[in-house]
Amino acid sequence: MNERRIQFTATAEEQVQTEREWWLSNRDHQELFAAELESALRILSILPGAGTLYTKSGTPDLRRLYLRRLACHLYYTFDDHAVIVRAMWGARRERGPGF
Repeated sequence: MNERRIQFTATAEEQVQTEREWWLSNRDHQELFAAELESALRILSILPGAGTLYTKSGTPDLRRLYLRRLACHLYYTFDDHAVIVRAMWGARRERGPGF
């Protein structure tokens, strides 16, 4: 099975760090954040089509994967070699991230 490399845009890195800091400050099960994110990234590296198309942005082929236990979406694109995580955004927000 061909696994794709996982890359993060600078914006996505900042958003993941912000979500992580909030999680560690406000939740009892602190280890859950890393476990859920790592699991999602593993899935995307093997099955990048697992997410659903997100058509509310101008980014072609943008997809998102819901991280249920974190109540966040990972927004990403992919090709034959890599998955590029473009945003991590709270699913409870009224709108998606700006791209």
